[in-house]
Amino acid sequence: MTGRIRATGTTRRPSRDPDLPQTRRKQRNTMSTTTVRTSDRGASGTRTAPSVFAQTLRLTRTEFTLFVRYQTAWLYLLMPMVLFVPLMSMPSAPAFGDYTTTDLSIAAALLGIGLMLGIGHASNVFAARRESLVLKRLRVSGVPRAAIFGGVTLLVLLFTLLLTALVVAVISAMNGTTPADPVLLGVAVLLCTTAMTFVGLLITSLVRNAESAQMFSTLPMLFLLMTGGIFFPLELMPGPVGAVAGLLPVAPAAEMAQAAYTGYDVFGGFEGAEAVGTLELWTASLPSIAVMLVWIVILALAVGRFFKWDPRRP
Repeated sequence: MTGRIRATGTTRRPSRDPDLPQTRRKQRNTMSTTTVRTSDRGASGTRTAPSVFAQTLRLTRTEFTLFVRYQTAWLYLLMPMVLFVPLMSMPSAPAFGDYTTTDLSIAAALLGIGLMLGIGHASNVFAARRESLVLKRLRVSGVPRAAIFGGVTLLVLLFTLLLTALVVAVISAMNGTTPADPVLLGVAVLLCTTAMTFVGLLITSLVRNAESAQMFSTLPMLFLLMTGGIFFPLELMPGPVGAVAGLLPVAPAAEMAQAAYTGYDVFGGFEGAEAVGTLELWTASLPSIAVMLVWIVILALAVGRFFKWDPRRP
């Protein structure tokens, strides 16, 4: 009897969903196999939950693996390079010292890297994961929201800083100019990229799938590029418009980048800007840093309040 059962018994493997696209199946399997363990057994036999920071680092490694495989992510990574083409060909005029208006535009355009990557990649990839129920499985497995959002934020920051350093090195080789305060420039990039990643996460709550996220995300991208002082200096805008644009989450960071690159206090405008020391430059940057921090807190609270974990129904 036992022999007959062994001879006739078969083991059926569960079939994969044929409707699931290949890329999303890979993403789902990768995220599932690398889901952070909610508990580890200690020496005393009790279970201790890993810290949020440790889970965030694990998810960041997973995000890196998925980024390398995701072709759309590479598109958002290379797209900011297009910004520098028209800036290089724009008419240039002396601004102050040895710097021209083109130099100031290029310094502000460095923030466009984090702007495009943060808004485009975060909204696209989270919409795709929500549609394939990856986000819901992560939440059910006990992964905190801070780790899920922190993983993609750290990844965007990593690639943005690397690409910014590459662009600065190329500009330095071409023009022989280097940032007067690289640390302040890095802080400006960090603050702007973090805020833009949260904007991308908020967009996910408004769209149904990854395709609609790609189309919808271009609107805030263009709006923030036009009002952030990258293509048009705030001084050229009408008074009320320039005042409002100066409070949006790009213009303060753009002024920080221009000040860090030139070593001039440009926070009151280009006219009459003076070269200052490092301490004076950081002191003048404090209001812009405060505005960016306020925006990051507001956007983080909005993401925690309005983010949708379940797929949106028609």
